[in-house]
Amino acid sequence: MQEERMIVLKMVDEGKITVDEATKLLEGLRGTGSDVGRQFEEKFKDFSADMKEFAKDVTCKINDMTKKAEPKVKEFAKNVVSKTAEVADNISQSLNEKVKSMDGECCESEPCCCDEEQPADNGPRPEQEEPSE
Repeated sequence: MQEERMIVLKMVDEGKITVDEATKLLEGLRGTGSDVGRQFEEKFKDFSADMKEFAKDVTCKINDMTKKAEPKVKEFAKNVVSKTAEVADNISQSLNEKVKSMDGECCESEPCCCDEEQPADNGPRPEQEEPSE
């Protein structure tokens, strides 16, 4: 604070401010010590209380939005699953129809094996050789 006083006095000496202006500045400097600290502390407490209230409000709003969005998200997911199953069924049906419409054309000139019943894959067929280990 001593440095600030010297600056004010130098400004008076250089004619930059009047004696009355310097007096006001010096009086202001005298009161700044504890007053400024107390004012700052009060402002900080007010700000802190405001921020706590703001955080509480934001939390409540986010919780409300989440509760409102949850059924919509579930419905959306249900629709996606339903549409995906529908598309898969359509693809399967289309492929089955295509295979049936080929009517032996799939094997070109060779005899068609499509109409033969295929055995379940329960290991090698009798006509196949066992893989050597």
